[in-house]
Amino acid sequence: MLGGAVVLAITYQSGTASTSGTTPDATTVPGLVASDFDWEFIERLPNTEVKTGVEPADQPPVADSGPKEYVLHAAQFLREEDAQVMQAELILDGLPVSLSTSPRDLGGAWFRVLVGPYASEPDAQQALGQLRDRDIPAQILARPLSVAGPAT
Repeated sequence: MLGGAVVLAITYQSGTASTSGTTPDATTVPGLVASDFDWEFIERLPNTEVKTGVEPADQPPVADSGPKEYVLHAAQFLREEDAQVMQAELILDGLPVSLSTSPRDLGGAWFRVLVGPYASEPDAQQALGQLRDRDIPAQILARPLSVAGPAT
């Protein structure tokens, strides 16, 4: 036991003695240098085709004709009470707000808070700015102009 302690003490002293006179260079990093890397993938990647075995889905053509209205999807909640609280707060800010309900896959419903509709995209953008000032990450949705008024 005493022999092990002596060996440890000698090793410690010899380690400190050899490093005390020199200081390591702070700019030297051991290992590979950036020029040692093979950057071949940068040239090959844009010219590579990945085959997945899955055909792309057919997308229905987007109807771009007809007038549109713009609605902001402000939030969606599992509880109707939470949606009503946000609706009341936004109404107090002077925004036109409605609630929309849609079924969930697991049962129950989503309660969505919608702001609008707006006749033009710049008007919707202005309302989006108001919502983002309140830290509400809303999203603008364009939909065909409804004849009967805004959907709920």
